[in-house]
Amino acid sequence: MLLMATMALYFMASKILFDKVNETSKMVIQGLSFCNRNFSYCDPKLTTLPGLYLVTAAFKDIYFPCITYILRFINLGASCLNLTLFSSILKFIYGNQNDNQCKVIFQALNLALLPPLYFFSHVYYTETLSLLLLLMFSTLCFINKSKYLIFIFGVLSVLMRQTNIAWIAMVFGFKVLNILIRSSRVFGNNYLRNTMLSKRSLIARDIDTSKLKRYYGLTDVYIALKYHLPTFFTNSFQFITTMDWFLIVQQLMIMILYVVFVFINGSFVVGDKDSHTPTLHLPQMLYFLLFYGVFGVPYVLRKLLSTLKLLYRNKLLFVLIACVFLVVVHYNTIVHPCIVADNRHYTFYIWNRWYGKYDYAKYATVPLYVFLLFSLYDNLKDQNCITFLLPYSMSLFLVLCLQPLVEIRYFLTPYIILRFRFAHPSFKTVLFEFVWYVTLNVLSFYIFFTKEIIWSDINNIQRIIW
Repeated sequence: MLLMATMALYFMASKILFDKVNETSKMVIQGLSFCNRNFSYCDPKLTTLPGLYLVTAAFKDIYFPCITYILRFINLGASCLNLTLFSSILKFIYGNQNDNQCKVIFQALNLALLPPLYFFSHVYYTETLSLLLLLMFSTLCFINKSKYLIFIFGVLSVLMRQTNIAWIAMVFGFKVLNILIRSSRVFGNNYLRNTMLSKRSLIARDIDTSKLKRYYGLTDVYIALKYHLPTFFTNSFQFITTMDWFLIVQQLMIMILYVVFVFINGSFVVGDKDSHTPTLHLPQMLYFLLFYGVFGVPYVLRKLLSTLKLLYRNKLLFVLIACVFLVVVHYNTIVHPCIVADNRHYTFYIWNRWYGKYDYAKYATVPLYVFLLFSLYDNLKDQNCITFLLPYSMSLFLVLCLQPLVEIRYFLTPYIILRFRFAHPSFKTVLFEFVWYVTLNVLSFYIFFTKEIIWSDINNIQRIIW
């Protein structure tokens, strides 16, 4: 009931804003074409697969009119579903204790109100639906219901945004690493190896579970590889259940299909390939730390003292990391033409008023990057499991560090995944997060409604967005 009431309030408040938004964009024109069954029209400047437009076409089949308002309404509806999925995932993480339920729903609301995500819930962009499908895929992978839908939601999420393949690979890597490490501990341990195991039950239920850790480190990966390589990983197969096979095969099928698509397309990129050629861009990781610093400020502040102590105890490490970051920003900072030309995005103003304005700016920001890295570690150390961190880091690299263009929306999915890993925040922290997000949303919509941008080659008034 509390979740339903929260979702109803969220929808009603969002609807007031939604009705005031007016949008005309290339994506809207493309969506209207698909809605009107003109599947031959394709804007060459669009760089995402047609998932959003196919969903739009499906809505026409249930007798919705092909107007911009309805196109945008799809995302508002998806944002309400995201709220329920956020709540389900947080309940899965924290358990079903009654004292947690109110805080879980409050955190779910905060995630739905994450300012860039909340804004894109009011316009016709791929972010909201892309996240919805990815959350559905991930949820089905971790529960024991409707696993036959994993393949469908995985493919749909990639059709919405092709970079979602990296997060599908992350879930796959998480599962495989868990199996390899746990099976090496079971079959590589004399006590566990001699334990009687039922053929139809999970091994973890039939053994002394104290022998299996909940969180693993790099040492555990090394031990697993050392154990499994001589046996060509055959012992790990004994640990895989039928349900595990069902999950792994579906994930592999999605990744194989994506490889086939890349081979046929000749690139990861569709549409405007010249403007989005995959390019090594390591500072994207540092910009992601800034994203965490701005939107995760309640979590930065709650760990401020312990982070400062951590920095003090690791002064040499601080200096070494700072030196690495200085080399990265000196040799690998890329200035995409769009970031200095497109004044509809906040990144334009950040770049032109700081990074692009002062020669020393990219170096002066390095200490902040290092501090935020330590802060992020401090928030994650209680959930510091290599089976998550290793696949996540690799997927984060693939999603961000091959993008020459810096866009705030690229950081949404990786931040939300990390936000799920911030262990048991206090009610004060969650309340601060809510107030902070509401404040940022008020400011961003005020700017959107009041600041007009006139382009000489476009008749419509342009607005500033995330």
